[in-house]
Amino acid sequence: MLALLVTLLSPASGRAQTNYDFAAVTGLLQSNLNLYGTNVLMLLYQRDAPVYSFQAGTLATNSRRGIASASKLLSGTIVLALAERGYFQLDDPIKLYLPSFTNFVSNGYNKGDITIRQCFAMTSGLYGASNANYDTDATLTLAQSVDLIATNIPVVFVPGTQLAYDGNGMQVVGRICEIVTGTDWRTLATNVLFQPLGMTNSDYNFFGLNNPAIAGGARSSVEDYQRFLRMVLNNGALPDGRAFLSSRAVQVFFTNQTFGLPEYYSPWPVSTNFAYNQRPDYDMGSWALAQNPTNGVVEEVSSPGAFGTWPWVDRRRNLRGVIFMFGANGFSTTVYNNLRILNAVRAAVDAVPVTPPPPANALNVSRTGDYVKLDWAGGAQFETSSDLQSWSTLSWVTSPFFEFLPAMTTNRFFYRLLAP
Repeated sequence: MLALLVTLLSPASGRAQTNYDFAAVTGLLQSNLNLYGTNVLMLLYQRDAPVYSFQAGTLATNSRRGIASASKLLSGTIVLALAERGYFQLDDPIKLYLPSFTNFVSNGYNKGDITIRQCFAMTSGLYGASNANYDTDATLTLAQSVDLIATNIPVVFVPGTQLAYDGNGMQVVGRICEIVTGTDWRTLATNVLFQPLGMTNSDYNFFGLNNPAIAGGARSSVEDYQRFLRMVLNNGALPDGRAFLSSRAVQVFFTNQTFGLPEYYSPWPVSTNFAYNQRPDYDMGSWALAQNPTNGVVEEVSSPGAFGTWPWVDRRRNLRGVIFMFGANGFSTTVYNNLRILNAVRAAVDAVPVTPPPPANALNVSRTGDYVKLDWAGGAQFETSSDLQSWSTLSWVTSPFFEFLPAMTTNRFFYRLLAP
């Protein structure tokens, strides 16, 4: 028997003080349940307040399923975390860590010159047009699959010049992560991502215990993925205020890496329901689902998976949502309806007026050397320094605005914001 539950919740804090009318969202889900195999769960938060949920079938918030390409955003986070810790830089060529790639030239381009960033921005040119899906072959280890990618997967265009959605580049970077840390990918995922975020129901075991399949091998649940999206929406902060990623690292997810590039291959169909009537470009491990054409700001990122799970973060409206399902052709059967659902969500939230911020108070600015301090009459303070030792001891490190940077060769800069 089909179970159906729809819940509307009042946001406790955030953009507005009144209920949003998500009737159109419910109608799109309820009238199209067949597209989801009558088994779908949607959970939407605004900041930390749940504002909408829909459940049909047997899926629960802790149900673990394969999430296919929704893995890409998780994997990108692991890569960014390692980059912040100084293991590599995003623009490093892969030959620094996989020297065997320099032995292979494809279409006049040395594979070793492809960069880590290009691999995670879908601009590497590594595109497997054949049926050799090394990145998801369950019989291969990560190392074996990357060796085969080096040998057999062609570079179909000059890296950085086109967008080709494929998992080979990400698989290569996953192997680099193993090499530089001396740790296998699954252990990295647990230690770097899952444990710190409390994602106890997530792993990279969808294709078995050999190949973690960096671009599509994760399993997760709605509640776990929402823990992850909360971190992204909060610019890298954990619930207790500690920094998981710096905001500059999170911003990489919201930086369009393929703007204006031709599509060699993209899975998106022709549709009139894209935000701003723009086909999504690719960032790094995420799609730029909505980029404001007026100011160029990427407002929404998403990483839908082939099995139908569709997570997204909407910075403009402070939203984080997941449409969760599991079907062999989930994305292709639900993509049109999900685009309409996201439009309905945007319309419902935009229909509620935004409470204007309080007027600014008087601001005093002082500077000593490279130490800058801003004081508001209301008591708030903003301070910057390139030397942490120059600051007096204050309990500021739990602030969500705290930036943690590891030892690096480049100049470092720190800041803190103290609320009154």
